Amino acid sequence: MLNSAKLVVKVESDRTTNRIFTVSVFDNRTESYWTKEQIHERGIEWFLSKEDMKETLNWNLNGDADKYQFKWGMSCKTKSDGTAYIFD
Repeated sequence: MLNSAKLVVKVESDRTTNRIFTVSVFDNRTESYWTKEQIHERGIEWFLSKEDMKETLNWNLNGDADKYQFKWGMSCKTKSDGTAYIFD
């Protein structure tokens, strides 16, 4: 199912501030990465929490919140990496 996501958003969480920063957005439809400018234009650079990220990504990227998936990956003392999957 994750292969059918229209967008794959890689994020990084600062473990001190708990703010989440968008590292990259991969568009499966065009098989290309968005530029920093595209990420900025969509208003998906920073998030205050995991819930804020879910709401903002689905709203700003026209995603289906019921299909949204998120997984935390690698973590260290200062940061955590995660991946959000946005579906139509």
